[in-house]
Amino acid sequence: MVERATRTPMSSVDKAWFEMDSATNLMIINGLMWFDGKIDYELFTEILERRFIRRYERFRQRVVAGADGRLYWETDLHFDLRSHVRRIALPEPRTPECLQALISSMINEPLDRRKPLWRFFLIEDVDGGSVLFGRIHHCIGDGIALIRVLLDMTSDTLEDSRRIDIGVERTRPRKSLSPAEAMAHRARALARRSIDVGKTLVGQALLAIEDPKHPLEVARSLGLISAAGAAILTKLLILPPDRKTVFKGELGAIKRVVWSRPLDLMRIKAIGRAFDATINDVLVSAVAGALRDYMLQVGDNPDAGDINAMVPVNLRPLEQATELGNRFALVYLPLPISLSDPVARLRAAKHRMDVLKQSPEPFLVYQILGLIGGLPGDVAKQATLWFSSKASAVLTNVPGPRQQIYFAGQPLRKLMFWVPQAGEISMGISIISYNGEVMLGLMVDEKLVPEPRAIMEHFERQFELLAQRVNDKTAHRDVASIPIVVEKPDDSDAQGEA
Repeated sequence: MVERATRTPMSSVDKAWFEMDSATNLMIINGLMWFDGKIDYELFTEILERRFIRRYERFRQRVVAGADGRLYWETDLHFDLRSHVRRIALPEPRTPECLQALISSMINEPLDRRKPLWRFFLIEDVDGGSVLFGRIHHCIGDGIALIRVLLDMTSDTLEDSRRIDIGVERTRPRKSLSPAEAMAHRARALARRSIDVGKTLVGQALLAIEDPKHPLEVARSLGLISAAGAAILTKLLILPPDRKTVFKGELGAIKRVVWSRPLDLMRIKAIGRAFDATINDVLVSAVAGALRDYMLQVGDNPDAGDINAMVPVNLRPLEQATELGNRFALVYLPLPISLSDPVARLRAAKHRMDVLKQSPEPFLVYQILGLIGGLPGDVAKQATLWFSSKASAVLTNVPGPRQQIYFAGQPLRKLMFWVPQAGEISMGISIISYNGEVMLGLMVDEKLVPEPRAIMEHFERQFELLAQRVNDKTAHRDVASIPIVVEKPDDSDAQGEA
């Protein structure tokens, strides 16, 4: 019996991400997993087949255009796993810098659109062990979904990680409200009434770029937007392009990646507790400080004003964590690079993050992404450029497993990924936690930032500066708590003083 290709319509949001690919920015999520031991190639491909390909049909599907003009996921009848997996060795002298150079060279290669949009590379001879480098197009899923999919190939024990027949069912964490979910509960009622950017407003989208008042008037006349939603949409439409800095300019064709050393999660939590801030607040403020230091290093002026980062906000319910597709929105976060004091930057970052958590803005932006996905290609590209012009970076934080996990008979030592950038954005900043440690990754445009390692060094220094301020604060508190005893002088001393 001849297998027939089946088709599934692509959602408008996923279509938006599919069509954002450009010569200077590829919409590909890149991830790296380090192992101290050598990964067995045959076992790796067996696990990939059983726990990745068979479990998720999307990885056997390619993107095709239908006669109706829509995009579809279609089963690839010529699918062959060997077309998606390569085994290579790290070139001499096999230093960390060699690995960064190798990864940087691979992230600039587009995926073959005639096939399912993903690839894996097993890189051997890395510090005596192996690394697994994966590339998956953003249209398949967002960071939260793809991290969960990749982790479903891992196991909680060394023994289970060697078995290819095991049905991996991860224990789901107790349902507690994350910051994004808490925001969702507070804002859902308002968001439902705020705006419906469906087919009714498709024809008005380009006019929104030219005349911010026009879509608001259309939406109000149709009863599609509340006063609060109108205020948020107005803010988005009148937000000016990000100011010219070393991070904002004409892009080149080459991206480079770097990553930090692992940071102790408990130390980050201690800094947060000392200043009534979250882990994310601490990391965002350290990133802002690192960008400020780099600007000073290259002769740019951070005091001229802050710059915006586009921050993804997860809208996916906890029980849908392993479903593919894109369920997130983007919001603009001003990074406080104009503040010279580390603690002042931390407090500013916390305040700005708190404001975003209370806003229904992410729900509006998610619907706008769906709108962009329904536009003709040239118009959608213009809308993407318009939105991306208002930011200088994409900044994301994805939580990984809290405990040690295993893959193909080896313990996973470190985990890193890089978020793609759309339109004219030159820099992606990725934060991921795993097994009590946190790592920061940078993907930058080489034409604008030729030495990204300098930013990473500044980031690690900013983290230490915050830790030192905590120590100073603790020492000051301890000294202040010591009672001051004033001894009464004896008579002879009193007389002598007189």
